Amino acid sequence: MLKYNHYLQELGIKPTDFPFGDYDEIDCDPRYQEDEEGFRDAEFWSLDYTLACYIYSHLCYFRDYCLVAHPGYITGEQWANYLNKMIKAFKLYIEPDEIDYTKSEEERRQMSKNKEKQIKYGMRLFIKYFGYLWY
Repeated sequence: MLKYNHYLQELGIKPTDFPFGDYDEIDCDPRYQEDEEGFRDAEFWSLDYTLACYIYSHLCYFRDYCLVAHPGYITGEQWANYLNKMIKAFKLYIEPDEIDYTKSEEERRQMSKNKEKQIKYGMRLFIKYFGYLWY
């Protein structure tokens, strides 16, 4: 189950935002009730967002509190850099696009392409180093 934490708070996400919900105040809404398996329908409305929030906050915690080793064929500095790129990718995925109308259409398109490239690169790193996310 996805838990609200300070890493998500730093992104401007509030505890009442989707998919967290203030479960105490919405007890009557069945979408926020755990089913017999422990899942809540609200977490599946946008499963990609729910998973991105989970992965982002857990990678941040891993970087901040569990970074005691790294894959043997790279340096600790490279490992920290890769982790930061993974974190950045999930952060960019979570954050809503804000359109800067002071920029030209071409500049906005280029900014969007750059954002997409950073997301794809960080997620490729996440896949590549998935088996190394331990300490």
